[in-house]
Amino acid sequence: MSASEKVKSIVREEAMQAISVSKDAANSGSYMFPVQGIYHFIRYPSLQRPLWRKVLPTMLLSVVVIITMFFVTYLPQAAILTLVDGPIAFVNAGMLVLSESSTLILLISKWWWIDDATIEVFDAVLVQQNQTELVAAGREIKATGSSDPLGKLGRRLAKPFGDGLMKSLARYIVLLPLNFIPVIGTIAFFILNARNVGPAHHARYFQLKGFSNTERADYVKRNQGGYVGFGLACVILNLIPIANIVFAFTHTVGAALWAVKLEGIEANRGRKAK
Repeated sequence: MSASEKVKSIVREEAMQAISVSKDAANSGSYMFPVQGIYHFIRYPSLQRPLWRKVLPTMLLSVVVIITMFFVTYLPQAAILTLVDGPIAFVNAGMLVLSESSTLILLISKWWWIDDATIEVFDAVLVQQNQTELVAAGREIKATGSSDPLGKLGRRLAKPFGDGLMKSLARYIVLLPLNFIPVIGTIAFFILNARNVGPAHHARYFQLKGFSNTERADYVKRNQGGYVGFGLACVILNLIPIANIVFAFTHTVGAALWAVKLEGIEANRGRKAK
């Protein structure tokens, strides 16, 4: 088998795996948490303060990246996709450029200024939902009578986490060839990116739980459908230009609400075991 045939075989296998996992994702219901995150974020204005501190630089970054990406990459990608997707290539190319732009914006902004703010929001939602003991594993909790969950957060104890900018970008680039498979390839591309996006939104949760890399991998594998469902909803919402800065925070809120549900399920299992 030639090198090109091996690559095609791997790409096809990834595409078929993506379709298979998507069935579990549909059954999990986790795709609703990003939507719940939007509602919860709007409902509790106190959670919005970290966003307003970061919104201007990220808005400017979004405009620059999106305009540059469409100017430089849209037509070349549309021309290539025309060979495999036919008349829908121009639509797929537009979605691809928006996805690429969103990925770049989030990677750059998280690397430079958003990460601390989203972690703060994640912890605040957990405190708000009576998961103070869990948050205390990674942050000092202030003894205050205030109802503002952000006001109860003290100094962060655990070091920053994450897979790193280059590793996230490398994962994205590796999956790009999927778009050369007509129609199903683009769908698989979004699903497999969702497979990475989902667990990334629970990185803080894994840290607070004290998971090792092996424990994290096992946990994600057991809940793979749920993480794909959550990640796919995030990926689709992130296609909306400019709004992805807001979604970076609402997805964080949704991820925290999902973590609260998972904690509840774990607690119920513990009680039944007794």
